[in-house]
Amino acid sequence: MTDVAISIKSLNKFFGDYHALRDVDLEVPGGQTLVICGPSGSGKSTLIRCMNGLETYSSGEINVLGLAVGDDTRILDQVRKRVGMVFQGFNLFPHLTILENCVLPQIRAVGRDRTAATVEAMDQLKKMHVEIQAEKYPDQLSGGQQQRVALARALCLKPEIMLFDEPTSALDPEMISEVLEVMQDLARADMTIVCVTHEMGFARAVSDRVILMSEGRIVEEGHAEQMFSNPQHPVTQDFMKLVNTQHRQT
Repeated sequence: MTDVAISIKSLNKFFGDYHALRDVDLEVPGGQTLVICGPSGSGKSTLIRCMNGLETYSSGEINVLGLAVGDDTRILDQVRKRVGMVFQGFNLFPHLTILENCVLPQIRAVGRDRTAATVEAMDQLKKMHVEIQAEKYPDQLSGGQQQRVALARALCLKPEIMLFDEPTSALDPEMISEVLEVMQDLARADMTIVCVTHEMGFARAVSDRVILMSEGRIVEEGHAEQMFSNPQHPVTQDFMKLVNTQHRQT
C-alpha cells in the first residue's frame, strides 16, 4: 500500500489560550506503522484524537482515507466506520457482557444483523484469546484482558486504520507484552497504524517511522533506528536519553 491514508496540513488546536497543536503537517502512507512519542503535554494524544474527530481543531486540514474530517457529522460517521481506536482506559461498557460490547457497535455502526455480529465478535475474541470471557463483564477481567477485548471490538468493524492512544499505560507490566504482541501482528499484516506510546521497545521493533513532538510541534521524524541511534534535534536527544535511563532502571 502506498496511497496516503492520513493527510494533515497546517493543523492548529487551542484549548482556550493554550496552543496545543502548532502548524502540524503530517502524511501517513497506507500500510505504515507510525509511532508518535514525546514528553507529556507535547500534543500527542490531541493529535491522534483529531484524526477521527474525537477532538475538534481550530484551523488546518485533516483528510482520512480521502474524507475531510471536520464538522460534518455524516462524514465523521463514515470515517469512524473505517478507523478503529483503542484508548488507554479501555472504554468498555461496564453494564454489558464482553460479547455484547463487541456485538452492539457492529449493529449500530454498520447495520450488521445480530447473528452475523455475534459470529464476528466471537471470531475476533478468539483471535485475542479471550473468547472464554465472552459472558463475563469488564470488571471481572484483568487490565490486559480488557484491552484485548477493546482491540477485538475495534477489529469487528474491519477498520482500514487503527489508532492507539497509549494502549498500555493503564496496564500492569506483565500485561503489556500481550497487548503489544497483538499490535505487532496487526503491523505485520500491513494495517495502517498510528500509535501514541511510551513503549520504545515496541516503537523500535515494529514502527516504520517515528515522530517526536514537543510543545505542539513535530520537531523530528525518521526511521525508527535513526531516531533511536542518531537523533538530531536536542529535544529528541534528551527524550531518548531519558527513555534509555528509565529502561535501564526497570
